[in-house]
Amino acid sequence: MFKPTATRILNHIIQQNNCAKAELQAFGGKSASFNIFPFSTTLTILEDGALAIAGEVHQVDASVTISPSTLVRLLTNDEGAYQQIKVEGDTELATALAKVLRNISWDFEEDLSKVIGDAPAYQVGEFGRKVVAETKSQAINLAEMLAEYLQEERESIAKKRHVEQFIRDVDTLREDAERVEKRVQKLSAILKTEEN
Repeated sequence: MFKPTATRILNHIIQQNNCAKAELQAFGGKSASFNIFPFSTTLTILEDGALAIAGEVHQVDASVTISPSTLVRLLTNDEGAYQQIKVEGDTELATALAKVLRNISWDFEEDLSKVIGDAPAYQVGEFGRKVVAETKSQAINLAEMLAEYLQEERESIAKKRHVEQFIRDVDTLREDAERVEKRVQKLSAILKTEEN
């Protein structure tokens, strides 16, 4: 029951984003699994570019794993988080599918307008956008406060400046060690020539 409904919803959203279907047609017949703890699903790309939720026994061509912390960073539009996504198998397929899923959006106002009319659908959409913006703002504030608490009070997370200083210190130590090694080699060479 759930899989056919989810497939219909997913394909409805893809229909609303015309370019998505065209991009996926090149990968018709291939499947990719998405693992976002604790959830996991496998999507199969049909020949016409539509998507279907595949069965559990289906062979996958690509696998995408996103950790919970990376998911939080993705939800806050942290571009660096995309580097933390683990992709295995057909990376071209996984990249195309991730790009499509990242860029598609549901035009819920259009669907809602068919039920309640254009003006009320717009008002509901406006309210929804404000709620999403406020929720996102509050989530970012909460994440920043938590990070500050972990850095300042608990000292569980290293501060950026401390990490940068540590890296500089390691670089300095490495350079000093290289200089000492060169001096030792010169002294060894001098001692060998004096012995001869």
